[in-house]
Amino acid sequence: MMDVHLAEAGVTAIGAERLLGISDICTMTGLCPVTASKLMKESGRAIRVHGRVFILESSFFAYMKELEVSEPCQPQK
Repeated sequence: MMDVHLAEAGVTAIGAERLLGISDICTMTGLCPVTASKLMKESGRAIRVHGRVFILESSFFAYMKELEVSEPCQPQK
């Protein structure tokens, strides 16, 4: 049975994993839907089901960690 809180949020759970859609990534990152979709696809971990794009929450955070840099970007002059 699906967790009531997940159902209310429109998030699907696979076992203990949350399946995030484009709108979830937008909410989490502040990106627009087009950019969020591109980010999900660039990760190589996106799942396409009937024309919709999803990503497992743990896969998304793992990809974000891969993109993380040790030194902050310096502003261009």
